[in-house]
Formats: sequence, C-alpha cells, structure tokens
Amino acid sequence: MIRFRAFGKVRLWLIVIAVVLTQFAIPQAQGNVAHAANNGLGAKPYMGWSSYSMQVYSNSSTWISAAQIKAQSDAMHATLQAYGYEYINIDAGWNGGIDAYGRPVPSTTLYPNGFQEVINYVHANGQKIGLYMIPGISPQAYNADLPIYNAPGCTMKNIAVLPLRTADYWNLGYKIDFSNPCAQKYINSIADLFGAWGIDFLKFDSVTPALDITTRRSTHAATWPPGRRHLPRTVSGLSSVGLLTTATSIHGSNMRTVGASIGTSKLISPV
Repeated sequence: MIRFRAFGKVRLWLIVIAVVLTQFAIPQAQGNVAHAANNGLGAKPYMGWSSYSMQVYSNSSTWISAAQIKAQSDAMHATLQAYGYEYINIDAGWNGGIDAYGRPVPSTTLYPNGFQEVINYVHANGQKIGLYMIPGISPQAYNADLPIYNAPGCTMKNIAVLPLRTADYWNLGYKIDFSNPCAQKYINSIADLFGAWGIDFLKFDSVTPALDITTRRSTHAATWPPGRRHLPRTVSGLSSVGLLTTATSIHGSNMRTVGASIGTSKLISPV
C-alpha cells in the first residue's frame, strides 16, 4: 500500500506537469520545414539490394562477383521488382587497379568476362546498377605522375594537396587540390568513364560538399544521421542542393530506418 501511494503521488505530479506544459506550450521551431520537390525524384526510399551488409558480415568479396551480382539481380527480378525494387549496388572491392589515366578499373578476377557484361545483365533485367567510390588520388597514380585523360598538361602530381594528406577514413588515397583546374578535369574523366559504362548511381564515401555542377538530375543521400560528427559538412552542404537521408549508423539498406530519418532532411530535390 505504501508503494502504491508513493506511485500515486508521482503519477499526480506527472499529470500536473503535463497540464502546465499544455497551458504554456513550448514554441515549436519555425522554418526549415521539409518539402519534397515535385519532380519525380526521391519520391520513394532506396529500394534495392546492396552487397555492403553481406560483405561486412562475411568479410568476403564473393558477394560482388559477377555470378553473385547476376544471381541477386535475377532474384530481385523474380520476387521484388514488381513492387518497385530496382537498384543493385556493388560496394567496395569491385575495382582491380587503375588505368593509364589513374581511373579505377574493374577487377578481372571478379569479372572474368568483363564488367560490361554484368552491367548489361542488370540493365536487361530492367534494373539500375551502382558502384561504391571513395575520394582521392591513388598513391600508385601519384607516384607514376600519370596524365589526366583529355586534359593536356595535367598530371596527378599537379592536383594533389601538398604536403600529401590522405583524403578518406581508411587513408587509401591522397587529398585533391581543387584550386587547380586540372583537379576537376580528373573528376570529370572518371564521371565520363562511368557514364560510358552505363553506371546509374554512385555510393560515395568520405565526402564533403560537392556534386553541384552536374546537369544530370540526381538525388543525394547521406548514410550517417545529420549532425553526427563524421559528416557535418557533407550534410550541411548537400542539404542546400538536395539531401535524402536514408539511414542511421548501421546500414544504408536498413529500410526500417528510412522513414524516421527522412524527416530530418531539409529538402529532397535534384541538383
């Protein structure tokens, strides 16, 4: 009985506090209301399959082999595509080196019949295919001072920040100096290469504000929650041109987190 009475007093005080807060309502923040642009982009969350989660769990590159990508594409086509699922994302490890211009090229071990065969296969199933990328210049490309494609007089050593600094979380590549016009030409050469292959979208890791020069309509996504210390500049930069927040700190493919985190976005629109 004593415990019941104590609980009753606590409950009574909670009711009183609730009534007071109701009478003197805390003003809600005005502005920064999320508005979706009526342009057909970002109308639905990312609906598809990514190799990321399975690679993390199994620590195996077999999840991005040609055979596996085709199998996942077929499974989606047979079961989920009718409900709007259409994206196939190949995460880290798909590349096997660089070409003569310092651009990433697909692994010949994972794709013995060529990467184009896999891209064409996914497209034939009526799906879109994407790749994982991180920023920076390959140390191999820098050390060889490779020329930049379609940019006479531009080489890798022209566009690296000096003294050399790594550009990503894993310290795999050197930071790019975008004050040099050759830097953008290098990025454009990679974008043109992916476009020629038929790549539909990119998952770009370790990035800060960019992507505001393209003429192609696109929706940007951040896979860390806004405000997290890892990507504060990315979120603030992208939100002004288009941001679709799709996940929390676990997986970009975790659909349960999508609805909750979309509400934190300022804007869903194309670049």
